[in-house]
Amino acid sequence: MPTDNRAKGTLITLAGVLMFAPDALLVRLTAIDAATLVAGRDLLAGAIVLAWCSWASGGRLAHELASLSRWGLAVAVLQALNSILFIFSLQHTTVANALLVFSTAPLLTAVLAWTVLREGLPASTWAAIAASSVGLAVIVSGSIGAGHVLGDALALANALTVALSYIIIRRHRDVSMVPAMGLGLLMAAAVTAPFAGYPPMSSMQWLWLGIGGGVILPAALILLTIGPRYLPAPEVAMLSLMEAVLGPLLVWLVLAEHPGLRTIAGGGIIVLVLFLHSAVRLWSDREVEAKARAVEALAERHPIA
Repeated sequence: MPTDNRAKGTLITLAGVLMFAPDALLVRLTAIDAATLVAGRDLLAGAIVLAWCSWASGGRLAHELASLSRWGLAVAVLQALNSILFIFSLQHTTVANALLVFSTAPLLTAVLAWTVLREGLPASTWAAIAASSVGLAVIVSGSIGAGHVLGDALALANALTVALSYIIIRRHRDVSMVPAMGLGLLMAAAVTAPFAGYPPMSSMQWLWLGIGGGVILPAALILLTIGPRYLPAPEVAMLSLMEAVLGPLLVWLVLAEHPGLRTIAGGGIIVLVLFLHSAVRLWSDREVEAKARAVEALAERHPIA
């Protein structure tokens, strides 16, 4: 992979991760029922994402949506589920639990790639899956007495929907899935709107809702859909860990939402395992690239007649 593409992908993906970092805090600050929050945020964000797609395609949004086919529609449905599950998980567990459980999405993607795409998994990935399962067990053990088990389960389901999206996107790289993300956001808004309570909101609540749905959600989704095209999966996974660390930290600092000792311990296991796994995979990928470049250089110096 060319160095300039790697740098471009790193900057775009990092920007997307940093954009998402305060999202959970904004959800807490908005402080309204989950259905109203999803309906409001996703309606605004979906309209902005599709407007960006229209601008980027030169006004050919209808063609972009038509070219999605059934797989693009599947990604849209999964994005709708992702939006709903994320917000509802935050209503039933701590931010730390939700984001740390969600951070297992790269490993779930690896398992799905093994089962669905028949891609082989190295021993390091199986070890990471086993160790992360221990971390998840520690987190859930702390949630049983605190009544957070439902929220943890929703966060795990959220990670699974994202993993499924990654699998589809990997198999259909030739189709841009950004319009599918926008369509999925609008689907989530349509599904939750009939169940929303629409409570009266203060000016600050409207502000937090506007920032979350009008800036953070659409910008982060666009960046995180584009950036990984230029990066190996291990690097994407390493950068994504920042959200799992920064999100709970911001909520802890601003709202004093303490994650609990077992969440800290279990989350520490997951973050460390994912970091080490990504580092090993990245080192392995770069070693393969270095060998390939050496073979190419040797072939250029000694061409076969």
